[in-house]
Amino acid sequence: MSDRPLERHAPGAIVRVAMRDFVTYSNAEFRLGPSLNMIIGPNGTGKSTLVCAVCLGLGGRPELLARAKDIGEFVKNGQNKATIEIELQGFRGEPNSVIERTIYKDNRSEWSLDGMPSKRETAKNVKELIDRYNVQIDNLCQFLPQDKVASFAGMTPQNLLIETERATGSSQMLSRHEKLKALHAEYKSIAIAAESNEHELAKLKERQESARVEVERFKERERLQAEIELLERYRPFVEYSALANQVREAKGVARQKRLEHETAKARAGPSLQLAETAMDLFRQANQALEASNAASDKALRKYTSKCKDQDSFTTLIDEQKAAIKEYKENRDKLRRELAKAKQDLEKNEEKAANRPDDSRKGELLKKMAENSQLNRDATRRRDEAKSATDAVDSQLAKLNARITACQEEIKTLEMVSNQKLRHVQKVDRETFDAVVWLRQNKHIFKDEVFEPPILTLTMIDQNLTDAIESVVHRTQMLTFTCLSREDYVTFTENVIDKKRLNVPVVEYSGTDHPTFDKWKKRCSPTQLQKLHFDGFLLDAVAAPDPVLNMLCHAANLDEFAYSRRALSPAQRDQIEHFVTADGNPVIRRYISGKDSYFLNRSFYGNRAIYTQTRDVRATKLLSDGGVDQERKAQLTQEIDEANELMAVLQQERQKHFSVFQERLAEIRQLKNEKDSLAKSRERMHKELQDWNRACESVENLKETIQDLESRPDDTEENVAEAQEKIREYLNHRESYATKLVELLERVWEARKDFVVKSIAALKKRSDAMELKHRAATANEDLQRLGQEAKDAKRRFQDLKAVAATRHEQLESLMLAMTEEQQEQIRELSDKTDMTLDELDGRIAGTKRELDSIFGGNQHVIEQYEKRQSEIGRLQEKVETSNEQIRDLHAQITQIRSEWEPELDSLISRISAEFSEAFKSIGCAGAVNVGKDEDYENWSIQIKVKFREHEQLQLLTHQRQSGGERSVSTIFYLMSLQCVTKAPFRVVDEINQGMDPRNERMVHSRMVDVACQENASQYFLVTPKLLPDLKYHQKMVVHCIYSGTFLPNPSKEPAKMGLGRLRKYAEVGRRLRQAITA
Repeated sequence: MSDRPLERHAPGAIVRVAMRDFVTYSNAEFRLGPSLNMIIGPNGTGKSTLVCAVCLGLGGRPELLARAKDIGEFVKNGQNKATIEIELQGFRGEPNSVIERTIYKDNRSEWSLDGMPSKRETAKNVKELIDRYNVQIDNLCQFLPQDKVASFAGMTPQNLLIETERATGSSQMLSRHEKLKALHAEYKSIAIAAESNEHELAKLKERQESARVEVERFKERERLQAEIELLERYRPFVEYSALANQVREAKGVARQKRLEHETAKARAGPSLQLAETAMDLFRQANQALEASNAASDKALRKYTSKCKDQDSFTTLIDEQKAAIKEYKENRDKLRRELAKAKQDLEKNEEKAANRPDDSRKGELLKKMAENSQLNRDATRRRDEAKSATDAVDSQLAKLNARITACQEEIKTLEMVSNQKLRHVQKVDRETFDAVVWLRQNKHIFKDEVFEPPILTLTMIDQNLTDAIESVVHRTQMLTFTCLSREDYVTFTENVIDKKRLNVPVVEYSGTDHPTFDKWKKRCSPTQLQKLHFDGFLLDAVAAPDPVLNMLCHAANLDEFAYSRRALSPAQRDQIEHFVTADGNPVIRRYISGKDSYFLNRSFYGNRAIYTQTRDVRATKLLSDGGVDQERKAQLTQEIDEANELMAVLQQERQKHFSVFQERLAEIRQLKNEKDSLAKSRERMHKELQDWNRACESVENLKETIQDLESRPDDTEENVAEAQEKIREYLNHRESYATKLVELLERVWEARKDFVVKSIAALKKRSDAMELKHRAATANEDLQRLGQEAKDAKRRFQDLKAVAATRHEQLESLMLAMTEEQQEQIRELSDKTDMTLDELDGRIAGTKRELDSIFGGNQHVIEQYEKRQSEIGRLQEKVETSNEQIRDLHAQITQIRSEWEPELDSLISRISAEFSEAFKSIGCAGAVNVGKDEDYENWSIQIKVKFREHEQLQLLTHQRQSGGERSVSTIFYLMSLQCVTKAPFRVVDEINQGMDPRNERMVHSRMVDVACQENASQYFLVTPKLLPDLKYHQKMVVHCIYSGTFLPNPSKEPAKMGLGRLRKYAEVGRRLRQAITA
């Protein structure tokens, strides 16, 4: 330490830190300078423990240190509690603030502020105090512990802007930024919703317009249906009106019928007596007529009998004429049969004389037998060729089915690949664009360039996804892998330089492990099992070898063992004692349940092994499933082999099919020959049959001719005999004709007398019937009128009763109707006085009009009305959204007009300091604000140039080396000094990875910045320093040692601080003497 008195600290700066039983310290106290504090000492002596004490003592969470999950783990082994005491410089005129935190092994904490007793609200008071001093323990721009250096380097430009605003901006700058992000998110959300609503509104209006005609048609149908229902409801009233008219008409008819009956009754008496007298005269005339009719019938019967006798002779004559005709026809038929028999005999004798030649019959039968044998042989060979062809076809069908199945499985695998690519698009747009570009430009590379693990990595055990994601960080998940330096340069020039895509890319051709097969397992499966591990994480994933090689280089994936269950302390202790011959742990990293464990060995002292613990935190970068490249290659090979086999089988099939076609042609030819032989044989057989039949017919025909010629011809005698009988019958018929004339005259006289008497009887009958008819008519009219009078009266009474019943029914109907329906009935009754036929006609006309209208269904109307309601709701929402968008735009414009100039001014000042710092080491640098429409994407863009021939380039993991990134990081933190409001800054081992030149330049710059007037207090923690570094009198150097010869604070409390550099030198001398002895 420096001997000169300490200068005054800035408000909020750390004056003193004391620790008891904290991590490696039993009792220690640090008195810190107001400017640059250099904390140096070997690894494992407790430098970072001071940083942990500052973090936890000021209310920080263990997660900020990334060393342990629970705060109880910071209590020294063997103790139950630890105490941290921190003294902060007070504001001018105020005393210093002393914060004390007691940590218990069971993760409890107790707070004390300025010595006050522990209270429930003390933690809150501590938070308010450090906020007042603007201490931001969770801001990496102010507090950068050792295990968070990589996190700061990996911080996104967007997060870097937030942390910069928190560390350096005004109290309103960050809140305005957060407000802008929230407003823009709300603006974008509302705008998207409004656009969606407008689109939906337009679609609804379009659908509503297209449905309007159908709805109007349906409404017209409803109107017509309602009109029909009204008319049907009105029908009982029309019927009652018609019934009332009928009652009135029936009453008049009954009165009229009664009068007509009484009049007819008075006129019917005299006509009945006259009718009876006329009937007596008719009966007398009818008796005379009957006597005359009997005489006439007797004469007619005698005449009819004689006519029948005469007709019998006519029948006999006709029979003899028919016999004569038959005799002549039989004679002519016999002559024709004889002539035909002689003609047939002549033809058959000619055929019988020429017997057909059947000498070739045996030859034909022999040829047909040979043809059948050849046909059987050809058919057998055809069937054999067909069976062989079918067998090959069956094999081809199976191969085709297998090829199709393989192709479908490949399509399924590619669908999974596309799903993963869409997932990448959501996770990181630049990586997605780079992948798309790579797939389109593979031809420009010498070797294959492998896509990032987020696409190519497949989980063999899905339960280990969280473990893999906690080990393989986001940057490594998005890293491309090249196999050669040439391809690496080509990729960076095209993707990073030309397309401006900030994506990581690596190649390991010049390393000790250029390929994956160079990595060796750290222990055998048996040893893993004894240590209670389930395996290595490397065995739980599948990916192309170059991708696995990258993960071994970048994420040390080959070192991680895993156990699905949480290991006990005894099991973890067993792992710590499983070491190599030189004492280093064999398993340096492992996953146990939901925790990650990292084993390290100190480089100093007894070189003890110590363990760090972190939570297993998944980033959810890996989507479900993955493309099984090995399976895809296997399927492709299987398809190629199947195609080759199909080609061979196709040739074999063609050979069998050719044989089949040849045999088929041979069978057709043999069939034609067989048909020809069969026709020849059939023709020969038919000729022989015809000859045999001709021989038989000659003998039969000779017998027939002999029989016909031997028959006698008595036709002339039979004809003469019949003609004689005809003359005899004619004489008899003439004698009967004379007698018939006499009988006919007698019939005529009798019929004439009958006619005269008939006329007289008819006249008497006519007179009597006329009078009787008149009397009967009068009587019928009287009865009819009486009955009509009764019917009319009965009908009137019936109609009257029906009308009364109908009236009661109408009153009931009216009571059952609604007031609207009653009013409709009254209006219809007042407007029109229609009859029932007119009502039926109107209903029928309305129904025809209804039938002519095609109209959907009620669901269409419901949908129409629902859409109409939705249109109104959406219109209201769109108007509300547009109003909100206008309000949000006005708010964003107002806040941005206040925030952006302040931010530009802040970053401009930081950039000037950053540029000056780089200029001091012969390099160049600048800091800009990356602006975007979305305030979430506003960022800090750090640009650096370490070589003279380069241009300013963005600071990324891909472009700059680890040392260059460390230089840039510390310069950026120092650049915040000009605008900072933080009372102190902590940087732990930031110089690791720097080359001597850069480390010397950075140290010099840090001394200049930290030791200037009104600068913040700085803590630089490092295990090593170069010789002859720049020194400033404001610097305070704290050297930390641990070992056997250090004083015991409990026994020599006065020596706890040591306090001066010479005391450190004395301790060092004693250590050297002890080692020499």
